[in-house]
Amino acid sequence: MALHGSAITRDIAVVAGVPRLTAHRDLTWLHAAGLVGRERSAEDRAHAWWYRITGEGTDLLNRDLVSSGRPVPLRLGHRYWGAAHYLLFLPLLEASRQDPGRCGLFQWMATLDTSVWLRERGLAPLRADGYGVWLEDGRCVRFLVHVDPDPVGEVMTERERSTFGLDRVLAGYRRTDPIVPVGAVLVIARDAVREANLLADLVSWPFQLPVAVTTVDLLRRQWPTSRCGELRPRVWRVIG
Repeated sequence: MALHGSAITRDIAVVAGVPRLTAHRDLTWLHAAGLVGRERSAEDRAHAWWYRITGEGTDLLNRDLVSSGRPVPLRLGHRYWGAAHYLLFLPLLEASRQDPGRCGLFQWMATLDTSVWLRERGLAPLRADGYGVWLEDGRCVRFLVHVDPDPVGEVMTERERSTFGLDRVLAGYRRTDPIVPVGAVLVIARDAVREANLLADLVSWPFQLPVAVTTVDLLRRQWPTSRCGELRPRVWRVIG
């Protein structure tokens, strides 16, 4: 809740992998201790309690993270996602469980919608080109896509072309809150040289999210009709 905002008992039970009664008991105790607050919507016929971490709960969590030597995320306890974020979460989990062999794109948003999605979450500096959710073998991954910009009309040497603009592709992650609500970041480089430069940059200055890099040519060679479970060429590269 400190990282992602409000949740109902069912959400906590699903995420934590515990019975709903167990989640209800723990949330009731946290509420009695003043560590979480709760409220009901007058328009909700189910009358479900929505729980949110309190200032006292945030302070306690902050002290616990510091004392255990773990990093404290920025804006801890101050994240307020929109209703659409909550409404997608459980259907996504349910689709994955009902059809564990499913393989494909569950959701996709192009650049404009992705920008709106990031702004709503206080992550506008990321400037991603797309957002998606991939389902495969009972698992789901939310991801952001960044496309390597092409310096159209620029007069430069081959050496300059191999590095021009790369510092801006992932710059947003270095100057914003590293807690981004996706599981991976995908970067499509123009060619193998720029891919190598991107990976070298990530080695010298890594950040928390997993980043995978590929090239335009590699993506173009793949078969879009390949089925789940089929042996497919490796497209993405990560550090190490």
